Amino acid sequence: MFRVNLIIILFYNLGYSQNYQQMLNAHSEWHLTSCNNGCITDVYYTDGDTNFNNYNYKILNGFHYISKTFWIRENIQEQKIYMSYQNPGFERREVLLYDFSLEVGDTIYLTNPISPFSFISGDFTVDSIEYILLNNIYHKKINLISLGNTINESPIWIEGIGSLSMINAPGGTPNVNGAGKLSCYFKNNTLIYFQMDSISSCNSITTNLNETLSENTTEKKIIKITDILLRDVHFKKNKMLLYFY
Repeated sequence: MFRVNLIIILFYNLGYSQNYQQMLNAHSEWHLTSCNNGCITDVYYTDGDTNFNNYNYKILNGFHYISKTFWIRENIQEQKIYMSYQNPGFERREVLLYDFSLEVGDTIYLTNPISPFSFISGDFTVDSIEYILLNNIYHKKINLISLGNTINESPIWIEGIGSLSMINAPGGTPNVNGAGKLSCYFKNNTLIYFQMDSISSCNSITTNLNETLSENTTEKKIIKITDILLRDVHFKKNKMLLYFY
């Protein structure tokens, strides 16, 4: 009887490990909420593809990625996510963001490129792992803790989504009263993840923008979007914007 139960447990765990949930196999949209003197939700999303050094990347747009110089790629076999970004004064640089193959007790060296967090976060260890059901699919949720004496961060990653903080902050703690916390995540405009302790609803901004851009295209066309200071921007939630047709 003992051997039979052991075999069942092994197959149960093996089933999880084989079902890796990809992040970049579809259009993704992240909503990051921060509540400092009122709550604001910023939106960023994948916006096309590019190739560099023989690697295929997804381009990030929206939020502070509107320069389109932040690119991410996925190594499906290794279950890793990388980011390439423009290092001021230097050539482009690529860093490892996530390694979803990690198991409890494994360690990883993390950096937070161009983010409010310390660039060098140092070594982290996987404190615990759980599997959460999102849209009828199980996703691996990894909880990490810092091994350094000077870094006090507790990052949380979800396979197929990324950090629950900013996507370029794999070593940052999700904090709605700090740099922000992921409140909504859409894949192909379908809501996959939501945490609405600080917002009332999740609505796909890229869907709404596409509908706006396609509405009455025979009569009018948006040529640009600016803020009230006439600075070019992309669509952002909770912001006053000017539309030029």
